Amino acid sequence: MGSFNQLLRNNATCKDLFEYFFDLSPNDVNILYSLCTDEMKTLDEIADYMKKDRTTVYRCLQKLVGTGLVIKKKNTIDKGGYYFTYSRVSIDMINQLIHEKENEFTLASKLLLENIKNELKK
Repeated sequence: MGSFNQLLRNNATCKDLFEYFFDLSPNDVNILYSLCTDEMKTLDEIADYMKKDRTTVYRCLQKLVGTGLVIKKKNTIDKGGYYFTYSRVSIDMINQLIHEKENEFTLASKLLLENIKNELKK
């Protein structure tokens, strides 16, 4: 996970922002960057493109879906069965999610600052 100090550096990147606000690993962020909003990809396609093991990519995708940054769609096969495809949410949705995380951080910081006053009085 990226640190707050990393975000304050002059050379911080958007990848640092994703790591910090969404608790993502560099591997998670690279997979996010490999996805498009207008094209659904299978786990195998992503793993091949990233040159990573399927289980590693699967874990990353599960985390990305949990953050709301990636959409998972179930597709049925005519002869029975199903498979999943993945795509990134829109840039507007990513901005909205980052703003929500920013607001959560601000509220949590205010609460912690109040707690510091009480804790340091002891």
